[in-house]
Amino acid sequence: MFVPKVNEIQRRRLDAGYSCQKLSLLAGLPKNAIYRIELNQARYTYPIRARAIANALHCKVEDIFTITEGA
Repeated sequence: MFVPKVNEIQRRRLDAGYSCQKLSLLAGLPKNAIYRIELNQARYTYPIRARAIANALHCKVEDIFTITEGA
């Protein structure tokens, strides 16, 4: 499972100058996806979504998600 590091995702998004909607678009996700993660409404994230967010933020998945057993 991929558990979002909410504060780290938000910090990197803000440092990049992206709104939640802009990051969602860059990652190819629904526009509310980043909002849900940052509001801690998404306990886990699918690996493909985690990779898309990491790619949009130009970082490694491990930088912004904790990977737990079963992933």
